[in-house]
Amino acid sequence: MSVMGLAFAVVATRGLEAQSAPPAPAAPTPPPGPALVVINERCSTCHSTASVFNQRRSADDWAATVQLMVDRGADLTPDDMTMVIGYLATNFGPEPAKPAAK
Repeated sequence: MSVMGLAFAVVATRGLEAQSAPPAPAAPTPPPGPALVVINERCSTCHSTASVFNQRRSADDWAATVQLMVDRGADLTPDDMTMVIGYLATNFGPEPAKPAAK
């Protein structure tokens, strides 16, 4: 096989690998509410809301994350922060533990 033929085979194989990769899971649909409006308006200026809604965190972890975003420039009042943290902790808290297999 020639060098060109080998190069084509490698490139073609790489293309097939990329095509067969499973798609990323879609972000869950967030429930409506005032906090969702704030998240859509203020958080999406720097990143997608899907990146927020694909995460599962404890209330303390959400509080730390929201504080970090405010420290980086997110325009949230203290009341906004409380509302957003509560919304995220309620709707995107840790996954319930799965029962152990028998």
